[in-house]
Amino acid sequence: MKAKTKIALTLAAGAFSLSLFARAQPPDGSQRERRGPPPEAIEACVDLSVGEACIVDTPHGTLEGVCREGRRGNELVCVPNDHRDRPPRRDD
Repeated sequence: MKAKTKIALTLAAGAFSLSLFARAQPPDGSQRERRGPPPEAIEACVDLSVGEACIVDTPHGTLEGVCREGRRGNELVCVPNDHRDRPPRRDD
């Protein structure tokens, strides 16, 4: 294979790899992947008990919900009133 062809293929493969990496990033440019409830949902239940009503201000509006135990069981989280529970995750 000629040197120019090898260089062109290497550059094309590099550009393709970079495009895949760029698409894997969150749209807001942050590089973290959030797991679990947002901090605001936890803070809303700090002085409350399980079953008490809670309110969280989000970038998309006000959320009304109920304080529930988090999945880890060590914190209360404000869960929206219209939230549908998901099946528990398996840790395989």
